[in-house]
Amino acid sequence: MSENKKYTIVVKHQRVEVSKAIYYAYHEARETERYQNKVIHQLELSLERFQEEGVHIELQFTLYQQTIEDKLIEQEQLQKLTLALAALNPEERLLIRELFFNGKSERDLSAKIAVPQKTINDRKKKALMKLRHLIEN
Repeated sequence: MSENKKYTIVVKHQRVEVSKAIYYAYHEARETERYQNKVIHQLELSLERFQEEGVHIELQFTLYQQTIEDKLIEQEQLQKLTLALAALNPEERLLIRELFFNGKSERDLSAKIAVPQKTINDRKKKALMKLRHLIEN
């Protein structure tokens, strides 16, 4: 009975007879597209959608805006950090720069400068303690 089954799809408002493989491929693609559209809609962030859902986005922006005081505190902390970094010896500065500013791992830095990773870790801890002391005083 299934051998006589006809498979059709709609193309430009007309039914077209196709093979079983094309029929299943077509419907699989349609379902995939529907699923992707559903996911996109769920992840979509738009002002209209927020308004429909009762989220006051303007309020959210004002809550998360950095105040002048926050900016001044951040600037002061950056100045302290810059001065503290300048007070480190060149070896400690290199270590801090590579690990924290350039995003290298201790293992990568260890391989690069041919020093055991444990030594890198110990030097990092020592340099961070020195930085903390310099910044707090």
